[in-house]
Amino acid sequence: MKFYFLDTSALVKRYHSEKGTDEIDKIFSEDDKAVVISSICITEMVSAMNRKKEDKTISKDDLDASLSRFFQDAIKEFLILELDDGHIKDSIALVLKHGLRTLDALQLAVALGLKEAKPVFVCADKKLVAVAEKEGLKAINPEN
Repeated sequence: MKFYFLDTSALVKRYHSEKGTDEIDKIFSEDDKAVVISSICITEMVSAMNRKKEDKTISKDDLDASLSRFFQDAIKEFLILELDDGHIKDSIALVLKHGLRTLDALQLAVALGLKEAKPVFVCADKKLVAVAEKEGLKAINPEN
């Protein structure tokens, strides 16, 4: 089984068509895969999609439909990993070592906790992809 850890910047492409959506759709079409997200991704997804509504990129109805689909997927398809004290400690080290932003460091800390399962870190942030690779993860940017 192949494990994909999706950062919010990549996962949003599943629910709103934009650059990189085709690559995310390919991941979701694979048969023998597990999609892993961190628990903070839930709030980040709501925030990201709501910003699209506030920016008038999507309508209120689109927001509601996208979030409904996301929550259904979260229940049925995703392995959701809770943040723990170890993730917080590891994220602090990532901030100090690589200058990451808070949520990026937390996301990466959760993904690094799966390192033995050899997850593919999927993220649309070039800096975070580069740091994930430096930390020993295979990483892809769906926008490339």
